Amino acid sequence: MNKHFSKFLNSNLKFVFLVFAVLLTANCISVKPIYNADEQAKAERSVAEFNRLYNEQNLEELYNMFDTEARQSMNKDEVLNNMKQSFEKTGKIQSAKLSEAKIFPSPPIQVRMIYNVQSEKGGDFQEWFIWVNRDDKARLLQIQTFPGTDKPEGKE
Repeated sequence: MNKHFSKFLNSNLKFVFLVFAVLLTANCISVKPIYNADEQAKAERSVAEFNRLYNEQNLEELYNMFDTEARQSMNKDEVLNNMKQSFEKTGKIQSAKLSEAKIFPSPPIQVRMIYNVQSEKGGDFQEWFIWVNRDDKARLLQIQTFPGTDKPEGKE
């Protein structure tokens, strides 16, 4: 009887430990649902703000839109000079139309977007944005521009 009781106790202890481990893990993991439309909307508002500041040539505020991580890896004077040169080449943005957007849910949430842009001097070009959404705010991680317009697959 002692042998059977030990076996019974051992199997129950394993079960109790397993339940305890599952409960402990569940309390340590934070699961927040990601709503792609909301994440994209945050980034779209930030693109509109970026283009408004670009047209106003408010370079300091444009620089401040970058995420802290991005700013740590760039030379501020170089970034501001590049933005100024870009504005001299293109002039004001007359229109910007979203061409593509993709949401990447890994922390932090990334929103990658391509906009087709028409400018007063430089003609058509593309803005490629990578935003990271932290604390309900989109912060700019990267922006690149390319000549021409984007034509997503399946769209002509």
